[in-house]
Amino acid sequence: MGAGPAGKKNGVTTSGSERRSTIPYSRWAIRWIWLFALWLALADSRKGTELLAAAVVAALGATISGAIVRPDRTRPLADSLALLRLPPRRLLRPLLRLVPDTALVIGALWRRLAHGEDVRGSTREVPRESNPVLHTGAGLLATEVWGSLAPNRYVIGVDEERDAVLFHELVRTEESLEPGGGR
Repeated sequence: MGAGPAGKKNGVTTSGSERRSTIPYSRWAIRWIWLFALWLALADSRKGTELLAAAVVAALGATISGAIVRPDRTRPLADSLALLRLPPRRLLRPLLRLVPDTALVIGALWRRLAHGEDVRGSTREVPRESNPVLHTGAGLLATEVWGSLAPNRYVIGVDEERDAVLFHELVRTEESLEPGGGR
């Protein structure tokens, strides 16, 4: 038997490596089911030709998506769910900035159009938070998307070498640059 945690299959003890070999087939089947259901929902038909087309397209889609290899063995679903453990302040702050930031942008637009004032944005940088959840692929995506939600700023990118987040603000503010309001 191989190394790893053992399990039972039809009364026979199996190794962890044997169980892991069935995971790709399970993932393929789940993808196939979702793609098949999506096809039928979009086609809005249960005729034999639509069922056959749904089965073939779902099989192609499940196979192609399964062929995309994740070299770092990330766990996107688990990492995405881990983001929900962040404090509510981090998750709500960008939503609360929508109204004040909209006012800032409208004010800058008014100054530009009505008074011809030159409005200059600024690029700013903040160190990334050390929370390991934010250093996963899902955390990186959340930092970029959630940090860009407010109209006055957007995340240009995350510099993983310098461990910093780079922002652009249309109107420079002294507000925290941390996407969730850390500093």
